[in-house]
Amino acid sequence: MPEGDTVWRQARNLHRGLSSRVVRRTRFRVPAYAEIDLGGEKIEGAFARGKHLFLRIGQTTVHSHLLMEGIWHLYGVDSSGQPQRWKRPAFTARAVIEANARLDSTGQVIPDSTPVSAVGFSLGMLDLLPRERELEPVAHLGPDLLGPDWNLNLAVDNLLQAPERMIGPALLDQKNLAGIGTIYRAETLFLTGVDPRTPVGAVPDLPRLVHTAHLLLQANKERPLRVTRTVAEPLWCYGRARRACYRCGATIVREEISDLGLDSEKFGETPHRIATEEDRARLSYRCPGCQVLYT
Repeated sequence: MPEGDTVWRQARNLHRGLSSRVVRRTRFRVPAYAEIDLGGEKIEGAFARGKHLFLRIGQTTVHSHLLMEGIWHLYGVDSSGQPQRWKRPAFTARAVIEANARLDSTGQVIPDSTPVSAVGFSLGMLDLLPRERELEPVAHLGPDLLGPDWNLNLAVDNLLQAPERMIGPALLDQKNLAGIGTIYRAETLFLTGVDPRTPVGAVPDLPRLVHTAHLLLQANKERPLRVTRTVAEPLWCYGRARRACYRCGATIVREEISDLGLDSEKFGETPHRIATEEDRARLSYRCPGCQVLYT
């Protein structure tokens, strides 16, 4: 699943590519919005909130969530003046926003400005909302790690509402703080030396841990290659199962962790049980040598 920095970059790219243009035509491949066309409306811009992306068009806001496979692409024209070919199959497109070339204050086309199209592929969620209700889908989220409303103290307070909860699942709960996914969770916990199974209330310096997550996302939001270590070996822990830890040499452990526990043990005597939406297991990585299980 894309993490907060990925969504932030896509919103930035859409904002740069579309803001101040006038829509020529829109196509939304969702039954509820299939007949809506925002042609003629001005595009005001785009922004991200946690892992949600918003595009303001006139008095309507296009809200999307990428979930696991979603992505937004921008397409211009090729050297012959023809629209660029899409890089993903057409049947995966859920939203197509065609925009005219940019105009100057006199209504003339700005030199070198050409029409563009924004295409949302494999979007996990797509809604059209009145501008005054655009933030309803994210009203439940905690402070956004990459947003103007970032509040370290509030994020820490949210986490401490359930001190007995494991810090691993708690960091992925977007109601506590918005933007962290499995990669930043693994790297944050490694860099702060905390085992993901540690209860929130037992974490020695919770503000430092949350601040580390904030620093990692801020440092990576402008670059496509996510780096917490070096460009050659970009990640300390995530994705390195059964390999030696760079720092201590211990073998990195990979497991599924959720509020019910780890791997198969989380289901206890009912191995057939299916985890609920609120208890989705997520891959977790840890170094048994560098990360301490506090109790």
